[in-house]
Amino acid sequence: MSHPTRTRAAFACAALGLLSLAAVAARADGDAPSEYLDEETAATVTTVARPLVFAYAHRELAANARDYATVAAAAVNQAGKVHYVLIVYFWSTVDPRLRTDVPPAAEPLTLRGDDREIALTLLGHSAHDAGIGIPIHAPPGTPSAPNVYGTDLATLRYLSQARRLALLSESGRMPLVYELWDDRRTDLRSFVQHFLNGHG
Repeated sequence: MSHPTRTRAAFACAALGLLSLAAVAARADGDAPSEYLDEETAATVTTVARPLVFAYAHRELAANARDYATVAAAAVNQAGKVHYVLIVYFWSTVDPRLRTDVPPAAEPLTLRGDDREIALTLLGHSAHDAGIGIPIHAPPGTPSAPNVYGTDLATLRYLSQARRLALLSESGRMPLVYELWDDRRTDLRSFVQHFLNGHG
């Protein structure tokens, strides 16, 4: 006959174990890419669950004055041919009346992963031209036009595994270094793994 205290302890351990497994599953589902059929372009579009967000601090204006860049990876399958893109939005919480600088340039734009710098090739300013009719991970607040860059799975895999990431742009002739603000490399790794496993 089992002791009641030991039985309760066993049930408690089992419950904690199930909760831990549920938490892991929830995290995994949260990182998983999303996929949908775009009705406007008839393409199957796969995107990261959450984008990377980089920030550039304007300490001369205010303590929390920053410009941001949202970087979202996507794959577009059109008639069985898959191509990969990075969709980048530049946006800001800085009051426009306080600005005297030039907005960041869409080109040249470089992603720095550890000691490697990857120059991004601008395809255009419309995600629709890349086969994406519905805006992907557009930032909050004032609408901003997407910049679409071509990429490939090997580059995305490298970026997902890099220990340090930064985004380099220009404002006039001044170089800007956007530091990683919202780190979603786990989502990017899940996106890459989705295609390495033969999906898409």
